[in-house]
Amino acid sequence: MNNSKTMGIAYLGILLTYVIADAIWLGVVTRSDYTSRIGHLMRESVNLWPWVVFYIGYSACILRLAIFNGSKPTYLRVFVNAFTLGLASYGAYNLTNYALLEAWPIGITLQDWMWGTSITTISAMVGFIAMKWDAYKESKHKKESVM
Repeated sequence: MNNSKTMGIAYLGILLTYVIADAIWLGVVTRSDYTSRIGHLMRESVNLWPWVVFYIGYSACILRLAIFNGSKPTYLRVFVNAFTLGLASYGAYNLTNYALLEAWPIGITLQDWMWGTSITTISAMVGFIAMKWDAYKESKHKKESVM
């Protein structure tokens, strides 16, 4: 399989999973919780460009650090790598907020840390599965065309 195609499929799987799941999480599941607990820290209107930059960049980091990191990707390696990345990234963000912001609740710290670790792992696994599925379809197609 073409390496660019492989990386593209994995990246799209990661990015779409991350954006859709995070939109549901932030816009539906935890919206009232975040608003009631840290609403006083929120902007009147959402500034979208930082989100766009984050989703594009963090999805690329997941791709590079969880899947294409120099070792042969396996389901277990991708899972452990992504879990570790999410734990570190969201831990740094949430623990820094908790350390520096007087009104940042410990409940939000733990909830968001858990979510970030989970969605990083889930997104990486979906990207990896999409990549493996495409490779399977391609190999099956090659076998059929040889016959």
